[in-house]
Amino acid sequence: MNAPVKIDPLRTILGELPADEHERRSKLMAYRNAASAMIAQTQSDTARALAFLACDWIAPFLFDRAAPVAFLDRLTVLVSRLLKTAITAEEIDGLLQEAERYDD
Repeated sequence: MNAPVKIDPLRTILGELPADEHERRSKLMAYRNAASAMIAQTQSDTARALAFLACDWIAPFLFDRAAPVAFLDRLTVLVSRLLKTAITAEEIDGLLQEAERYDD
């Protein structure tokens, strides 16, 4: 039986990348995937909106060869903060729903 083939979307689309740039783009791709999962799974409208923002901010630059590494670093930091905020919003919405149940 043949071994499974691992396809790297970054290298498939962009060709060979320096290791540090590939690492940064891979991290952004992971954040985009996490945000996409949050969009599909969360019950919080606020968290969903923030996750959409994260996807929207990452999408134009993920496969853009012209995006400098320093820009990718800064984008990674900001998107990470945004996703943490989305997770916090999800928790706050959960607490508010719980508080509403106590009021009833």
